[in-house]
Amino acid sequence: MTGPDTLYLASTSPRRRMLLAEAGLVFDLFAVSVDEEALTEAYQGPLNRLGEYLARRKALATHAALQATGKPGRALAADTTVLLGETHLAKPADFDEGRAMLRALRGREHLVATGVALAGPGPGRIASATAITRVLMRDYSDDEIEAYVLTGDSLDKAGGYTILSTTFRPVERIYGCYPSVAGLPLCLVDMLLGYTRAPLGETCPWSGRCAPPLPVPADIHPGATGDFEREA
Repeated sequence: MTGPDTLYLASTSPRRRMLLAEAGLVFDLFAVSVDEEALTEAYQGPLNRLGEYLARRKALATHAALQATGKPGRALAADTTVLLGETHLAKPADFDEGRAMLRALRGREHLVATGVALAGPGPGRIASATAITRVLMRDYSDDEIEAYVLTGDSLDKAGGYTILSTTFRPVERIYGCYPSVAGLPLCLVDMLLGYTRAPLGETCPWSGRCAPPLPVPADIHPGATGDFEREA
């Protein structure tokens, strides 16, 4: 039975479904497509907030579709941005771009900024936040890159990799939220949902892999969420 507190995940990502389920959250799936390429090209803000901007657009579009079909509830969306210096690494277009991204990331630090947004239950009601994690990649070999790319796993991942890979294992160390690098910062999800039970930070099955964040460059600021705001 649905109601205003029903949570809908506005994503087709199996990783985000897994993270929510392992955190013990009850949700349904309901996602609508948005033109991410056009939205990204039109975006004028700082790159570390691009994921949050896209998550807001996805959440609002999904919530509007839910209302149109008579489904009350809230829509949760997320989007991840990988930043190597000032370069935005999106999902690779093909194997060659995946190889190039992984070579560029090898042995270096980069930032992973995952924005989350929660729309509803009322029309235009939206709140969002961003988690920023510094990630150090290990010095993997060209042969390892080739073996991983040929699995096809890199093609639907920002930056061309996933921290959840049990064979490639590209990440040496992180400073910040592990689930955020996997695609969904559960601590921010918990904050946006406003739960009064034990925070996910205390019960999150992945929290043991998180690490205290390090300062990020001066022009990078982690997102913060306040009261719900009405979208202009």
